[in-house]
Amino acid sequence: MVGLIAGYAGGKVDAVLMALTDLVLSFPSLLLAIGISVVLPPGIYTVMIAISAVGWAAFARVIRGYVLTIKEMPYVDSARAVGCSGWRILIRYLLPQCIPVAIVMIGLKLGGYIITEASLSFLGLGQQPPAPSWGGMISAGRAYIISEPWMVLFPGIAIVVTALCFNLVGDILRDRFGLQIK
Repeated sequence: MVGLIAGYAGGKVDAVLMALTDLVLSFPSLLLAIGISVVLPPGIYTVMIAISAVGWAAFARVIRGYVLTIKEMPYVDSARAVGCSGWRILIRYLLPQCIPVAIVMIGLKLGGYIITEASLSFLGLGQQPPAPSWGGMISAGRAYIISEPWMVLFPGIAIVVTALCFNLVGDILRDRFGLQIK
């Protein structure tokens, strides 16, 4: 919604929202997620808050750019001409056009979010035992890495394969929708 509003409103609203977005993007995402996780009590909700607080900025930036290109389309001008409010244009005409872009970005970013969750759990800031987490499994198995390396190897392989699969799904969706997202 931040990118949608910034792209459509323009002017000072766009400048303020994109300055906030740039502020979030200026920090290393894993470091910012660790900082948020240290302040909150460890658990799955903390991981979700940390990943959301870090991840929204990339979505806002891409959606804003997409809205800037489609807000000048004839159907949006027609909606303005018949007297549609700004919110109606946002929700009815621009938001549905942005959904494929958001889906592709989710596919492309989900692998990184899985790695972030595993990193937070490895450090003890994420999901707490006995709840399963690949990062927690790797953390518990590092004491036995010499004698029983599979305790670290298999969760690590699961993380890599899952992240790779989500990235491939994101690439396939990007090609399917014909988008130019990097």
